[in-house]
Order: sequence, then C-alpha cells, then structure tokens
Amino acid sequence: YCLVGFMVLWIAFDLIAELDEFAEAKLSAGEIARYYWITLPEHFFVVVPVALLLSLMYAINQHARHNEFIAIRNAGRGMLRMSSPYLVVGALLSAGLFCSNEYWLPDSLREGAALRSGNAVAEESEAPKAVELPWIADVKFHNSAGSRNWQIPAFNPVESSMSGVGDKPIVISWKWDEDQPKRELMAASALWKDGAWTLYNVRDYQPTEGFPEAHPMKFHQELRIDEFDETPVQIEGELKIAPLFEKRAHKRWSVSLAEIDGYRRLHPEMEKEKKAILDAQYQARLAEPLTCLIVVLIAIPFAAPSGRRNAAVGVASGIVVCLAFFMVQQMSMAFVGQYSAHIAAWTPHALFGG
Repeated sequence: YCLVGFMVLWIAFDLIAELDEFAEAKLSAGEIARYYWITLPEHFFVVVPVALLLSLMYAINQHARHNEFIAIRNAGRGMLRMSSPYLVVGALLSAGLFCSNEYWLPDSLREGAALRSGNAVAEESEAPKAVELPWIADVKFHNSAGSRNWQIPAFNPVESSMSGVGDKPIVISWKWDEDQPKRELMAASALWKDGAWTLYNVRDYQPTEGFPEAHPMKFHQELRIDEFDETPVQIEGELKIAPLFEKRAHKRWSVSLAEIDGYRRLHPEMEKEKKAILDAQYQARLAEPLTCLIVVLIAIPFAAPSGRRNAAVGVASGIVVCLAFFMVQQMSMAFVGQYSAHIAAWTPHALFGG
C-alpha cells in the first residue's frame, strides 16, 4: 500500500509540474497516461526507498510496541537474527532496483522522450514526411577511435536500421588513409546484420590527394562494410549519453553500465570534464540501488526502541535521517570534477550505512 500510494502521490505532483509541457506537446489524456506508464521506472529510485522506509518504520514500531522484540531476545535470538528479514527485503529490493536501472529505465526514458516530442518532421521536396516511433530523426554520431562521422536522417534502434529522408541520405565520412582526403559514403538506407553494416544504393566518393575532383564517384547497389565497428547499441548509447554533457542536463537522465563502457571504447581520449562525468555516473549506477539497504540500516535502530513514549520520536528521527541521506546523496553528485567519482558516489552510503 505504501508503494502504490506514494507512487500515485509522486506522479500527481510530477503531473502538476509538467502540465505546461504536456499542453505544448499537444498530448491527450490517454497519451499522458501512457507516458507515465512507460516511464514508471524513472520514479522507482525515489518512490521505492521512501515506501520501504515508511513500511519498515510502521512494521518495526508495531513489533516494538507489542514487546515482540523483547520476547525474541528472551528466546536467545540476537539483534542480527531479528533484523535479518528486513535486511533480506532491503537486499532484494536493491537487486531489483539495479536490474530496473540497468535493463528497463534507459529504454523507458527514450520511449517517453520520443512520445513527449511527438513525431519528428523532415522535409521531402515540398511535402513533409513524418518519422514515427521508434524512428529517431537527425542523428549525428562521431567515432573518435575510428575518426568517422555519421549523419543519419532517421535511425531505428529497434530494427537496427537507418534510412535517408527525402533528399537527405545517410552520410558517413572518414579518413581511409592518413595521406588522403576524407572518403564519403552516401546511402539511401542501411541495415545491421550478421555483425556488420550493409548499405544500400550507395554513392562512394574516395578522392585522391591533389586531384579530388578527378576521382569518379562509384555507385554500389549493396555494400557491406566489415571495418565499421559502430554497433546500433553504441549509436543509441551515444544519443542517451549526450544529454549528460549539456550544461542544463536532463533532471533525471540515465544510461546503463554497458552503454557507458561502449562510449568509453569509442572515445578513448575524451575530455577530462566528460570523463569525470561518466566516471561519476558509472559509480552512481552501482551505488544508487543500495539505497534500499541503507534505508533498512537506518530504520532499524530508530524504530526498534520499545515504549509508547519513544515511538513517535524514533519514527520522526528515522525519517529525518533518511531525508538527510537523500540530500547528501544528491549533493555529492554536484561536486563531480572536484572529487573522485568513488568519493562522490559512495560517501553518503559510507556515512549513513556505517
């Protein structure tokens, strides 16, 4: 009941705050409901620990008020044995939160953002053509390791495919030789299959140094490029990671550990500031799910003391300490770059869980 009730309350407050943006996006009531259903995992990182805290406070306090802890201690059971059910629940919820953040949350945020932005429109001659979900319009991707630039009018991460839109083809440019100008491939469409990109209706421009205009443009009906190591997952990961580097980043933008690892492989020599942000996000992805376990460790000592007089004080103190933990957890991530990623992500857990 705590989880459902607090989730409804949290979504209601979020809905009030976002009504103007929903109206600007011209979303119907059904689309708004679908948006919140899709992005449900986005609220887990706040709702689940708070619901767990309130549930634990109530359950443990009821045990203490009815002297059940005293009976258990008189039976020869220690504090660790009495607390083990709560610790197991905290550990299971932490594991569930980790799986949600790693496998469910990133995709849900992408789908929710696409739904809010509506259909992307690109021009085809004089008539507009809609790029509908799950297509993503106007994707620009840079592979630092391979020195390749991709300009993708429409990208489909679900089907691992690309497509040109109107008179805008897929453009891939890179230096195939250090002593030569950039080579360009312009394709009508592309598909990832059997571990490589296959391009269709390709114009291949491979100029020679000193005489770029003398080199004819080749045409390929179908061209498989095995040397391209950019996978659809990496391109999609780039789209998800890019908002992290913006000055006014998304208030809650999440990427998986695998996507961060993929980005690091593509950009081995990234800027120091970007590296610090990625390191902090990586450690935060590991530390954040343990919030449920920390909540259990905080709740037990504050809610367990027996006696009716201390019950309200213990519950209130536990809630205040948990709120302080959440605040320190968020504030520590604001100092990314000034301290190491390990200190920023793990200090709140060490202070309140120890």
